[in-house]
Amino acid sequence: MHIHPNMKMSDLVRADFELLAVLQRLKIPFGFKDKTIQTVCREQGIDLNFFLSLAKWFHERDFFPGETLMGHPVKWLVKYLRSTHSCYIDYYIPRIENEIVQMESIDHSAGHNMQLMLKFFREYITEFTSHIQLEEDKVFPYILQLEENLAKDKPDQAFWEETQGYTIKDFLDEHSDIEEKLVDLRNILLKYLAPPSDNCMFTNVLVEIFRLGNDLNDHTILEENVLIPQVIKLEEEFKKKFPG
Repeated sequence: MHIHPNMKMSDLVRADFELLAVLQRLKIPFGFKDKTIQTVCREQGIDLNFFLSLAKWFHERDFFPGETLMGHPVKWLVKYLRSTHSCYIDYYIPRIENEIVQMESIDHSAGHNMQLMLKFFREYITEFTSHIQLEEDKVFPYILQLEENLAKDKPDQAFWEETQGYTIKDFLDEHSDIEEKLVDLRNILLKYLAPPSDNCMFTNVLVEIFRLGNDLNDHTILEENVLIPQVIKLEEEFKKKFPG
């Protein structure tokens, strides 16, 4: 499928429903009628080329448009990543946890196994939430303020003072690989836990965890191959413009 600006948005979604995630995270509402991608993006205030780059990557997967995505204002990627965080915290994580609890209540013979799985998953949630909170409270505000201040003739004093000695590389040092824990959980489920009698429910939990893992992998690729290099470049430009 060739994705282009004059393609109908409804045709895009029908051809690849996985792209619904891109629309949702850019807060593009449904009800496209026969509007083109270009028209929908214009009406919703979405950068057309940014949307096309993401959509093509999610659909084709054979080429990562890192350089293209880095050419867009950093605020667009931050907006997308923040919406992704909301999906994880408000939907993915509670859904998986609730399904594990439901399995435990249905099949008491697997109770101990389910308790172990719940314990592991809740430990994962704690680490995962901490990681997201760091990005939401510290990293993303820093990035957005950096971009805003770079466009000014003089940076805000408060931003200048708060960020002295801090760079995005400090975040890289704290950027724990939250995917590894999820891989561990999947391995435990596949290799060591006997499934409860309701195998459909057990399989569904596995599917949800694999989907979350794939989504997290995409999230990490965008952060480490687009966002962080883009911010490093902004920091270099900021130091040249405001040497201090």
